[in-house]
Amino acid sequence: MLLKKLVFDNYKTYYGHQDVDLYIPPEEREKGKNIILLGGLNGAGKTTILKAILYVLFGKRGISESEHKRLFSNVINNTFFEEGGRSCSVTLVLETDQKEEWELKVRWGFDYLKRLTHEERSILVRRPGIRQGKKVQIDNIEVYNRFIDKIIPYHSAPFFIFDGEEIKDIILRQNSSEMTEAIHKITGMQAYNQLLDDLDKMIRSLEQDLSRSVSKSKLSNINNELEKVEDEIQTLREKKETRSKELDELKSEIETVKNQRNDKLKNNSRSREELIKRQSSIDAKLQNMKTEFRNLFLNEGVNTILISKINTLKKQLRNEQALKNKRVIANASLTPYHDFINKLLSEPIDPPLNEQQLNQIKEIGEGIWMKDNDIKEFNQEAKEFHDLSTNTFNYLINLQSNGAEKYSSKLTEIDRLINQLESLETELRNAPESVDISNENKQIDDLTKVLGEKEVRFKSTRRKLKKATESRTALTSQLTRLNDQGSDYEDVVNQLETVKKLYNVVSGYIEKMTELKANYIKEEFSNMLTKLFRKKDEFGKIEFDIRSYTVKLYSDQMQEISIQDRSAGEMQMISSALIWALTKASDLSLPMVIDTPLGRLDSFHRNHLINHYYKELSEQVIILSTDTEITKDYVDFMKEHSHKQYMLDYDEDKKYTVIRKGYFDLIKV
Repeated sequence: MLLKKLVFDNYKTYYGHQDVDLYIPPEEREKGKNIILLGGLNGAGKTTILKAILYVLFGKRGISESEHKRLFSNVINNTFFEEGGRSCSVTLVLETDQKEEWELKVRWGFDYLKRLTHEERSILVRRPGIRQGKKVQIDNIEVYNRFIDKIIPYHSAPFFIFDGEEIKDIILRQNSSEMTEAIHKITGMQAYNQLLDDLDKMIRSLEQDLSRSVSKSKLSNINNELEKVEDEIQTLREKKETRSKELDELKSEIETVKNQRNDKLKNNSRSREELIKRQSSIDAKLQNMKTEFRNLFLNEGVNTILISKINTLKKQLRNEQALKNKRVIANASLTPYHDFINKLLSEPIDPPLNEQQLNQIKEIGEGIWMKDNDIKEFNQEAKEFHDLSTNTFNYLINLQSNGAEKYSSKLTEIDRLINQLESLETELRNAPESVDISNENKQIDDLTKVLGEKEVRFKSTRRKLKKATESRTALTSQLTRLNDQGSDYEDVVNQLETVKKLYNVVSGYIEKMTELKANYIKEEFSNMLTKLFRKKDEFGKIEFDIRSYTVKLYSDQMQEISIQDRSAGEMQMISSALIWALTKASDLSLPMVIDTPLGRLDSFHRNHLINHYYKELSEQVIILSTDTEITKDYVDFMKEHSHKQYMLDYDEDKKYTVIRKGYFDLIKV
């Protein structure tokens, strides 16, 4: 951005209509002529120019009400007011980086007692190549401020419009939160953080949309069904527990009767004793085999039953992982293209393109980019149905299962042992007996019949419980997925996933960019400070804290030096070096307006500031100078590097200032 013209109409010491041409053509800037010099004695109106530029841009921001009244109690030129004039104005014309010309005007009105009655602001914008300007609608000062902040953020003002003798305040205020915020804004970091805040708000908004995308009536019905199923499960569990106890009691009773019968048979003959021993041994093996089968089924039964489903799931997960990897690679490869095309299409095009044409350009360009950079195409419509953590993904991929053969062999062995027991039971019944065991056999038969009936009821209860549990799982899964809204729900899910990924990318970018910016500021600050100071080994170490954006200086013994204890001139050098570093790291291209930059400096530091600083500081440096700063070196430097010079000539008799072209010839007179 460049300042082009400053126009006064009966403003303070400037009587009548007076203007200052501040524009420096590109060819002059390329020659190193980047300075506009305005000189005059104290009281001629130099500070008036600086404060007028500040007020046109930023108004009352940063000014207390009492200070505002003091500054503008006598804003209208006294001579003009005595002639009957009741209004004055200041107009600032500037050129943006897009080559638009903005004409900013502030006009004040007064009553006959010289009291301020109103203040008006206007903005006229002229586009490149178009004479006729367009007036911006200014409803209130907030609208004006937002419009100005698009090109010149208010917090950057202390770094490009300042009093040279008060510049030391910048380094003295470096630990304040306002200073840190200003540095963040001028270096562009505030914009990155604002982007992160906006993305966070988008995530919260999408999460709210996601919660609202479920039908309330549908959700209510599912919850009612779930409550009924929960009640049914509780009832069936109680029944299952009761019937399980009944089965255990019957089995225990049968076992007791069998033991009584076997005790009788043990005393009958050796043959029956051997049969009973064999029966006991086989029964023990049978119980062990049943226990092994039960444990095997509990540990691996589900995996074995679902082996085909598990293999299908593994295949689907691998396909989704491959699709996700392809999408990440493609998106990362297309990021430079998207940045370029968005920046390109944001530029004005005459005649303008419609939305369909812009989308065609984006799609054609993306295809060419993918072909030139050998980016593999993939099905963009394909979606991942599973959102798994890394641990869950690895667990499912590595899930193993035994085949059905292991269960079959154990069941065969169980059947074999049962057949052996039944055969031994027959042998025991048919063996000659000297004792009567008919009652025990009848009891065993009766109890076995009851046991069979209760096992049927127990199995029926277990099946019903399993079915109810499956219904509960299905209803719970339906509530979790929240997908009864179809494509609208899926769209919100996809948007949320995309914004979260973008948030993570931007967060990482900000962290890296903050470190790079801070290190760059540190390097530029150190280099410029070394050039400006008289002693080359003045400091043992120069440090710029990348977290707090503060400067620390150390002696050659590595002891920290208090900046507040330095002289006013040295603090001016330190502050100048900090401004240099911040402007070099800034995303903004701004003119510099400096009032009395050399007044407190000795000849050595003055020459260093002239020769190493101003000619490289900005494309446009406007210096407001007093006669006390004029030296031969100063004159030689200004003749070489200044594009224009103006003299602010205050007439003691007429009590107003006239802006005259030329400076060095006039001061000789």
